[in-house]
Order: sequence, then C-alpha cells, then structure tokens
Amino acid sequence: MNVHYISVIISTYIGEEAQYLDRALRSIWDDQRRKPDEIVLVEDGLLKKELLDVIDAWKKKLGSMFVVIEKPVNEGLAAAMNDAIEVAHGDLIARMDSDDISLPDRFMLQEQYMDEHPEVDILGGSIREFNDEGTLSAVYRYPATMKEVLRTMYKVSPLAHPTVMFRASFFKKGYRYSSKYHICEDVTMWYDAAAGGQLINNMQDVLLNFRRNPSVMQRRTREKAWSEFLAYNDGISRLYGRFSYKYIYSFMRLCLRLMPVSIVSFIYNSKLRRIIVRRS
Repeated sequence: MNVHYISVIISTYIGEEAQYLDRALRSIWDDQRRKPDEIVLVEDGLLKKELLDVIDAWKKKLGSMFVVIEKPVNEGLAAAMNDAIEVAHGDLIARMDSDDISLPDRFMLQEQYMDEHPEVDILGGSIREFNDEGTLSAVYRYPATMKEVLRTMYKVSPLAHPTVMFRASFFKKGYRYSSKYHICEDVTMWYDAAAGGQLINNMQDVLLNFRRNPSVMQRRTREKAWSEFLAYNDGISRLYGRFSYKYIYSFMRLCLRLMPVSIVSFIYNSKLRRIIVRRS
C-alpha cells in the first residue's frame, strides 16, 4: 500500500462541551490503529476556559502534530473548515466533529480504501448513533457507489459529514465549503462535487459513533429549515434540471422541519426514515 499523509480537520466553538471535544480527540488519536499524521483544530471564535484547557493539554501532548488556528470571531463551519484545508499538509484530509467518536479502525480502513480506489475523490462511511448516556442505537448506511448517490441525494444527504475523507487533490481543483446556505455546508459541497463530476463513495463499515441528543432537533430553527430547502433546490436544479419531480422531496423536508420538535423527533426515529436511509 502507498504511504499517505493523513490530516484530520475539526473545529470547536464556545457552545460546545469540553469533555466531548476531549473524547473526540482521543478517538482520532489514542484509539486509532492507524493514527493520523496531523490534526488541525480551528477555534471558531473566543472559547470558554474549559475548552481552552483541553486544547492546551493536546498541544502539549502532540506538539507540532496538533495545529491550532485561532479565530477571534465565530464565522461558522464553512469558514473554519476552509481555513483548516488551507494549512493541512495531508494528501488525505479527514473530517471530524467535536462531539462524535471515531472508531479505532476508521483511518486504517479509509486509507486502504482510498489506496485501492484512486478514482474516488470523497469517501464516507456508516455511523452508529448514541446518546449522552452512551447508549448505542441505530446504524445508518449510505449509498456505496456514485450511481447510488445520484439516485438518492435529492432525498437526503448522501454522506455522513463527520465520516468523510477527501483527497487533497479535490481541494486543489478549487472546491471549498460554501456558507451560502446556513447549516448546509456539507450538502452544498456534495452537490458541487457531483455536478463537477467528482466521484463519491461510501464504505459500509461503521466508522463513527454519532452523538444524537435532543438539542440536535431544538437547534433546527425556521431559518435553518428554509436554508436547507434552498440548498436542496439549488442542488437539484444543477444536477437534475429545473423541471424535475425531485423538488417534491425538498418541499416535504421543509414541511417536516417546520413541525413541532416532538413530531420531528418522532418521525426521525420512526420506520419512515428507514425507507430513505438504509438502517440496520
């Protein structure tokens, strides 16, 4: 197998839990069978002391392998990730969220897959959800091939964002995260890539435990619902044309997002979601 340099990019902001960040970092370093060569962490705005203490401890632990970008003002995930991409040295660049847990084989499996499939530009994987008590629940799997991605991405995101690994060559082509549609940085990126002929695949292995708690639903405001609606409509227009029946799915999603949180949570955890996203 070819020797690769793996960079992991991650950001944190003042509202996040220090213990979650520390656990996320342990999962992408201490726990990994194939440790990354570099972790690039963006401080997206001023942080509380607890987060800074965690970051300082990791600076001491990893030294130059732990690169910290300090931003005095919170500019959002898209800007944070773009800043991290600019300084990352890896030919493979992996995403991570500050409250999730990467499984020990994640980077080993993704590196091997990318080595065996040089045509793939973006690679994701399956996730297992868990709650704040640590209870594991459903596994969600995403479309394995580009053909399957194109068959489903107008319904739901074709990738679990925190599992994604990019080739650095993808970003050298000029692709970056867009902040045009708030909270839809990932979906916009997938549509940009697909419209540009870039290849997206997903491993069926579970690569990450994804934290799911009530605040996830509570953070979905009407503004964010509308932003998501616009992002999907724009993507569908570019990928499938202006007169596609596929727009009905973005209208359905908007209606769902505007429902009371209790109803959204019930539907999210019901069999209805299994019809759209493969679940085991």
